[in-house]
Amino acid sequence: MKILVVNSGSTSIKFNLYEMPQERTIANGKIENIGEVNPLITFNSHNFTEIKQPCEVPDHKVGLNLIIDKLSKPPVLAIKNKDEISAIGHRYVNVGDRITDHTIITKEIIDELKDSLDLAPLHNPPNLMGIEVSFEVFKDKPNIIVFDNIFHKDIPSKAYLYGIPYDYYEKYRIRKYGFHGIAYTYMVSRVSELLGVDYKKMKIVAIMLGGGSSITAIRNGMTVDTSMGFTPAEGLFMSTRSGDMDPAIIGYLMKKENLNPAEIDEIINQKSGLLGLSRKYTNFLDIVNGVFTGDADCIRAFDSYTYRIKKYIGSYAAAMDGLDLIIFGGGIGENSPITRKAILDDMDYFAIKVDHDKNDNLVGEQIISSNDSKVPVVVVRVDEEIIIARITYNLVKA
Repeated sequence: MKILVVNSGSTSIKFNLYEMPQERTIANGKIENIGEVNPLITFNSHNFTEIKQPCEVPDHKVGLNLIIDKLSKPPVLAIKNKDEISAIGHRYVNVGDRITDHTIITKEIIDELKDSLDLAPLHNPPNLMGIEVSFEVFKDKPNIIVFDNIFHKDIPSKAYLYGIPYDYYEKYRIRKYGFHGIAYTYMVSRVSELLGVDYKKMKIVAIMLGGGSSITAIRNGMTVDTSMGFTPAEGLFMSTRSGDMDPAIIGYLMKKENLNPAEIDEIINQKSGLLGLSRKYTNFLDIVNGVFTGDADCIRAFDSYTYRIKKYIGSYAAAMDGLDLIIFGGGIGENSPITRKAILDDMDYFAIKVDHDKNDNLVGEQIISSNDSKVPVVVVRVDEEIIIARITYNLVKA
């Protein structure tokens, strides 16, 4: 069965075509700059490494049809036509708490999605647009929706409620939702394969570090707590997001700087985090290079970033009454030894010991803790698309 996984952004479409249940990647790629100047389509396949081509893509419908056309012609030749694609899987960032599982998309589901757009205003609208375009292009083919917040559906109310009037939860569903759920699904299942353990019998801290960063406490397979909240701005420092902050700062800054809600929202989501503290960089590699060269701005940003993660590990170990395993994933978590070292050093209380040779010379996925570490530490290469493909396949075959 051929499954197409689609991740639609406001000006982009990322796609992966899989042969299921073998989980074989047939082709993948992306279209960038949809509706803008110089759109570009990139293809990867087992037949070739990478092909980039300029294209004319005024909208997402044209883009999706272009993907199908490229998949069916040389040099890809992955399908004869779109009828060979059995189902389409879509990511959706945050549907709130009225839908509690991944599902086949119906008109009723579309209505729920429209009601949830403001829960993730940067991500939900383009996700929904991709779904609606897919319905137009693929007609009667089943479309499956995989929610990024569903992994956290069992988080207890004591963890997801905020200390504001409860009426606001009842009226507006203001609560912690959590994100990166598709990544966490992959991380715990992959560690079970690598270590031969049952993650549903463990106390795990999973750390997803990238442009957006989060950390989650998982006990017996369910979320105990997670750092991102009502929006992805809560929790850890990120590339441009502030993470945790005193909420009174918002009103204070609005008065002092004469800011409106849109402007303060831009500061919190687009001008803070690593960019705000370093005053110049959003790319984490630039931050690390600055640390090595003694750049005081970069050192300040790096130290604050890693300290916040270390603090969360301690609080989550307390919340779970113990800690059996730490998992790192995401572009930073997978590729930055200095970051993992800064987070894990000086954690003797938890008897966590890093094997610095393994950490510094990591190849692929492996344990980076020493043999005498009470808590194993594992790095995995997160593959969110295969999780979407698995869920899509399982729902369709059922």
